[in-house]
Amino acid sequence: MATLMDYVRKLRSPDNKVVLQAIEELRARGWLEDGSLIGLPFCHAQLQGADLFKADLSNVDLHQAHMEHVDLSMAVLRGTRLTRTDLQYANFNRAIMDGTDLFKANLSGATNLIPAQLATAKRLWGAILPGGETYDGRYNLAGDLEFARWGCIDTNDMAAMAEFFGVGLEDYLFGQKEAGALMMDEV
Repeated sequence: MATLMDYVRKLRSPDNKVVLQAIEELRARGWLEDGSLIGLPFCHAQLQGADLFKADLSNVDLHQAHMEHVDLSMAVLRGTRLTRTDLQYANFNRAIMDGTDLFKANLSGATNLIPAQLATAKRLWGAILPGGETYDGRYNLAGDLEFARWGCIDTNDMAAMAEFFGVGLEDYLFGQKEAGALMMDEV
């Protein structure tokens, strides 16, 4: 009888078909939603087209994973490392993203990803947003500010922060204003 670790090994396969079959087996056994995968490393995983609906991927390391067209509806992504991950056309409907690290993630064409979800992320520096634009620093995320301070950037200097995010000062200030309005709407 196959164990959880047998399927975990299959999730690390370079063959997308093997990975998708392992996900279905994990779902059938209840291991996709019950937290069995919490904290596991799946760097460079071949998850294209995976159905991760309601999956609990808290603190999972998916650095540089291939997650194009993945369904992350209602998935728990608390503290998940999605750095440099390809999430093109992924569905984020009602996904929980508190503390998710999206450093340089590609979110082009992602669906159902709303500003309130992005505002709870840990870091978005260098991420490509659903509309194809690069993240402009609008949410003042703790991880982005920490990264800026690490780079000796004065986080109170708006021009320096605009340069840090690779956007013009006018665009940076507009993003700050837009995010401020979003936060007021949330209250």
